[in-house]
Amino acid sequence: MKTICFDFDGVIAHYDGWKGVDVFGKPNWDVIDAMKQLKSRGYHIIIWTTRKATSALKGYLTRCNVPYDAINSCSHNPPNTSQKPIYHVFIDDRAIQYRGQKTPKLIRTIEHLITNGEPILAGEGETSGAQATN
Repeated sequence: MKTICFDFDGVIAHYDGWKGVDVFGKPNWDVIDAMKQLKSRGYHIIIWTTRKATSALKGYLTRCNVPYDAINSCSHNPPNTSQKPIYHVFIDDRAIQYRGQKTPKLIRTIEHLITNGEPILAGEGETSGAQATN
């Protein structure tokens, strides 16, 4: 089973800071459309969020026609493991993909995301091809 996890705030819904338990940003229709297409292709979709799965959150997802199989749970994990989902892809607005970067590049990437609120794009901030590799 191919599983994709989507974060809620900043991905499924626009996010500009915590406003309350049942206060949600406007839907990000491009993400929701992608989720629908992926679900129709047979993907298992988990919404993984710091929010609890309240009736208000579930209502928002229903009103916006967001397809999902689970919220903050992963029923296909092996016994005696945590609930961290076993996934093929995780879509998150604050993620950095680790691909063996050397320490300086990893720190630069982390600090850029924290300071600027967005990832470094390919080639951005690099001064030579040698630096861009790792």
